[in-house]
Amino acid sequence: MINYKSYRIKFQKTGLAKYISHLDLNRLLSRALARAGVEAAHSEGFNPRPKITFASAVSLGVESLCEFVDIKTYETETQIFEKIKNAFPQGINILEVYEPENAFKYIDRTRYNIFLKSSGFGPGGLDKLFEGDISVEKKPGIIINLKDYICELVISEEMIDVVLKTNLEMFLNPENIIKAVSLKYAVDDYFIKKVEVYHKNNTVFK
Repeated sequence: MINYKSYRIKFQKTGLAKYISHLDLNRLLSRALARAGVEAAHSEGFNPRPKITFASAVSLGVESLCEFVDIKTYETETQIFEKIKNAFPQGINILEVYEPENAFKYIDRTRYNIFLKSSGFGPGGLDKLFEGDISVEKKPGIIINLKDYICELVISEEMIDVVLKTNLEMFLNPENIIKAVSLKYAVDDYFIKKVEVYHKNNTVFK
């Protein structure tokens, strides 16, 4: 019987790769593992597939410096990294392969850099917007106060550095920050980058 171990692959999804959907990324990873010759554990049945588990999917169009996927294989982390580091298209950059320290359910918060373009902010406009409570419609019929989901917030000119709750009980998509700004200002363009993920004890998630 093969003795499989779990390994976590941390990777970046930038440039044009940010437009790869989560479903397509799943297929891409499965094919890349096969091409690279990584002997991963597979599901049973008529159409066996590699047993791979992603952390929560990033929204289409959002760049990410910290995506995670778990696989099971009998190979070592060094062997996996060497085989797959050049197996992906431009924009998918493998950062490291290691034995996971925590399950994905222990992800608590995520840092995003949100870049905004608008001619209407004015001096200190964004700072004033986030001083008080901000009500937005998270989902149809569900109104929330953004302040309940914001752990950290730093505003510099047209960039918002924000840490949001992204756990199983409280999860906020950064698009809701854009929605809140749009309620007061005309947003000409914006760009979101996922920067880091944190554990419940506020350490970097591993």
